[in-house]
Amino acid sequence: MEKLALEGARLLFSHDGAGWIVAVLTGLACLHLYRETVRTQDARLGETGATAAALERASQTNAAVAAALESRTRVLEDLSRLVSEMARGVERGDDRIRDKLDAILRHLGEGRPLIRP
Repeated sequence: MEKLALEGARLLFSHDGAGWIVAVLTGLACLHLYRETVRTQDARLGETGATAAALERASQTNAAVAAALESRTRVLEDLSRLVSEMARGVERGDDRIRDKLDAILRHLGEGRPLIRP
């Protein structure tokens, strides 16, 4: 190790001090590379934060969509149950239910809403 240090010192002083110029330029290059590395890492951290925020928003949106789909599923189940009951009433010959079912089918065919004001 001492031999390497002595050889390095000898090279610095040889050739009229050209070794010092090389050492200073190498140090400046290392300093520049260090600063660029830190800047790049900061940029990556910023991008990672933005990505995390976007993923969190997407997750919240997906949760909202899942809740809406679950709600729609429950409504469809209720409608299916209601139509089944109405169909059973029609099979038993209940004229009032038959009229309601016919009205629903007419409204569905016309594309108008079923809710009356």
